[in-house]
Amino acid sequence: MIDVTPSLKKTFTYIKDNIPEEVFRKLCDKVGSTFPEIGVSSEDVSRLSSNLGNESDEICQRAVDAIYLVYSKVSYNTTKPSAARSFLKPLIGEVHADSLSECWGEHAVDIVSRLKKSKTETKLVWDSSVSISRDDCAKLRETEAVLQVEVEREGNAKNVTFDFEGLKKFYLELERIQSAIDELA
Repeated sequence: MIDVTPSLKKTFTYIKDNIPEEVFRKLCDKVGSTFPEIGVSSEDVSRLSSNLGNESDEICQRAVDAIYLVYSKVSYNTTKPSAARSFLKPLIGEVHADSLSECWGEHAVDIVSRLKKSKTETKLVWDSSVSISRDDCAKLRETEAVLQVEVEREGNAKNVTFDFEGLKKFYLELERIQSAIDELA
């Protein structure tokens, strides 16, 4: 579900060892109620660090970022709370894994709906074309599809080129993601 880097593992260990369950639960609930928007301000992080015995704001911010990361991964993969709990238990301990997975269960439908809304509000300009070489050259060059994606807010386009098999796999992956989102909603 999540690639656990040494830095992330250190952050999860910090959460398990230093953040009381009731504080962690409130933090997960606050993140879940506003995700994917940033609902935890720098003042909230400072308050958290002082409540935890003047820990550095950076460490507490990493803890908040880890919660955002977990929410982004479980929402993208439409992970059930029980699967999230099983994955998180060895990383952050049973109590914290229960809190985070329960919050995910409570907020999952709203999070996915906000994600869908934020994705549909972004105007996506796309164009696909198939380049086929002429006559004699057709045997030398394979058919390819070029997908041009431009996010209007950012104003820069990206071209992604696929061969037939790659385009088919991309399409099937998009279908899998959409059906998983439909099942969750």
